Amino acid sequence: MGTFTRDDVKKWIRENMINECGCEQEDHSVHSAEMYVPEFNHNDLYSAVQNDNNPNDVVCPDTYAKVADTVCQDPHAALQAIRPIMQQIGVGCPQSFAKALFDIFSTAQDMGIIKSFNTEY
Repeated sequence: MGTFTRDDVKKWIRENMINECGCEQEDHSVHSAEMYVPEFNHNDLYSAVQNDNNPNDVVCPDTYAKVADTVCQDPHAALQAIRPIMQQIGVGCPQSFAKALFDIFSTAQDMGIIKSFNTEY
């Protein structure tokens, strides 16, 4: 019988116990300069976001609309902005990262831990 290394154990756990999205098998690393950038129509993306979600069921509908419009025009710019935090934490799935941020910020705001900012200078 062979000896298992720490890497063997981690690999076995990933393959047999953790149900992840497959981000670890992606061609591009969160640490590399390259990023997958497909051709897309930002209006199609915006329409899909509006159809798949309820933009009126948010705390600040105007903020949601402004962010959705801006990010749908160039989602990769937003992804580039959050990549340093993802790198620091050591994660590669932007969807799970964003969902965790939403859950934490939403709960923390409900608890009074996080407050909104005003837009005045």
